[in-house]
Amino acid sequence: MLEKANKNSVIILIGIILITLGVVVGTYEYFLQKKNETFSKMNLKLFESEIPENINSEEEYQEKISNDDNIINEEPQEPSTPQVNYSNYLAVLEIPKINLKQGFYSVDSKYNNVDYNITVIQNSTLPDETNNNLILAAHSGDCSICYFHNLYKVLNGDEAYIYYKSVKYKYKVTNIYEVEKNGRVPIYRDFNKNVLTLITCTRNSNTKQTVYILELVSKENY
Repeated sequence: MLEKANKNSVIILIGIILITLGVVVGTYEYFLQKKNETFSKMNLKLFESEIPENINSEEEYQEKISNDDNIINEEPQEPSTPQVNYSNYLAVLEIPKINLKQGFYSVDSKYNNVDYNITVIQNSTLPDETNNNLILAAHSGDCSICYFHNLYKVLNGDEAYIYYKSVKYKYKVTNIYEVEKNGRVPIYRDFNKNVLTLITCTRNSNTKQTVYILELVSKENY
């Protein structure tokens, strides 16, 4: 009887240990997920000035930059193919559905500004990093630098490509949602996947922005 009681005690003890480990792991994953969600919201709040406003015409754009004391006089080189000079560009974004193919610069470049180009939001992570999130913003509207003018035509299932360090990263749109312009842009995405996030002003709205979440589906050298 004593031996049987000891065996039962061991089984109960093992069960308690396993339950405790399960609770600890579950609690850790829950708080890690909340930490990641909070970081995304804080990230875009800290760099709110880089989230683009809508510019409806070339005249508005010219008026805007004429009042900019830090205007850049040197024009960036326009890319014509993905095989760009990487000493100038960080990478190239291509969205076939809207015939967009545009190079963009690193976060520390003087050209990394929505008034001149597609902009990489600070604290983005690059496509070759694990579980990365590359966040790009650009103007909508009809001006010459409104690179996301036709982004509203992009739907779930559509594709986009990033050309970076001789690798073509293929993404597919998995989520599109609007957020109010209140200083925060929450990023709802799977933190276990590589993601491309695109942000621009919502078409025909002065109070909302649209967020496009694209997940990596494949990559290949080119």
